[in-house]
Amino acid sequence: MKRVIGVLTALLVLGGLAFAVLNRSKDDPKADQGKTVTVTGMVGSEKGAFFDDQRVKEALKARGLVVNTQSAGSWQMSELKDDKLDFVFPASQQPAEAIKAKHSLKSTPTRPFYSPLVIVAHKSTVDVLKENNLASQDQNKVWTFAMDAFLKGIDANQTWQQLPRPPEKPGDLSGSIFLTTTNPETSSSGALYVAMVSFLLNNRQVVTDTGAVPTIGGTLRSAVTKQGVMKNSTEEPFMDFVSGNGRPLVLAYESQALELVLKQKAPADMVMLYPDTTVLSDHTIVGLSDNGQKLADALADDPKLRELEIQYGFRPSGAAGADAFAAQLRKLPQGTAEPLFAFAPDLGAAKVAQATVPTPEVMTSLIDATKKQ
Repeated sequence: MKRVIGVLTALLVLGGLAFAVLNRSKDDPKADQGKTVTVTGMVGSEKGAFFDDQRVKEALKARGLVVNTQSAGSWQMSELKDDKLDFVFPASQQPAEAIKAKHSLKSTPTRPFYSPLVIVAHKSTVDVLKENNLASQDQNKVWTFAMDAFLKGIDANQTWQQLPRPPEKPGDLSGSIFLTTTNPETSSSGALYVAMVSFLLNNRQVVTDTGAVPTIGGTLRSAVTKQGVMKNSTEEPFMDFVSGNGRPLVLAYESQALELVLKQKAPADMVMLYPDTTVLSDHTIVGLSDNGQKLADALADDPKLRELEIQYGFRPSGAAGADAFAAQLRKLPQGTAEPLFAFAPDLGAAKVAQATVPTPEVMTSLIDATKKQ
């Protein structure tokens, strides 16, 4: 009998300890320190380096997250059939909304940061553009690219040699003048370029009806097909340019150019221009699981992660993000030579207009119109 009582007493003691431990894990936040969950998802190539950064990994781990990523074109993500993904992170809102609809999600996708589309070129090319009124620089050294004049040249199949003041030494500046973009069927930046051009061709109004597409389809098709073969990843044509093997005018994200400048890795003769009407690339994350949504929340509200986002050239959402971004621009490394270009903390003040992106249905019709017939 005494033995039975002893066993029961021991069980009660152990039970009490277990109860205390369970209660501590609920009430004491320190009890969960070091506990992490692995989150797997797809991201646009332009965000690959961000997630690979050890500082980002440590900041995410502090939020209990270990993130595994694979790259894919933004519009390709909506076709993925992998049901084990926790999140997808395209470079614009439209594919994010398509993914949300496909998975019948009720939660709103999160936009932790964004980046406007820009053009990168070498200084010698920009000099030719300026002489022909295709580019201008303001008193703050911000360059803009004249989209209306450019599209008139597209309609006329204008070559570099046909400019009023053609290049004295053609070099790479030969043949038709066009912007190098990614494939709009698979990549967000390519699709956003189509949205930007369609906005301008539609009297600076967003195309709201697929019936209006044939009216602008010819110029839209020329603006895309002059490029020939297009890459599926925004990082590819940009890095081709950086390595000296790219085409004269390359469409990119401002974040890519700013990241290079911050790391002091930009080509010495690189110039970045804002299209005078551009499009914002809303990097939008869709949480496909609770853990995926935790990642979205962390990217949107964690101070350390937002600081790192700026260091990779992204503009965090919200007024506080805009102030922090402007503060980072004031800290840009200054060389002994006069800077060739500047970033615009306020696009409106730099007289850079913003185009509105059509709905996914209209975007599909516009992209279809760019294909060769």
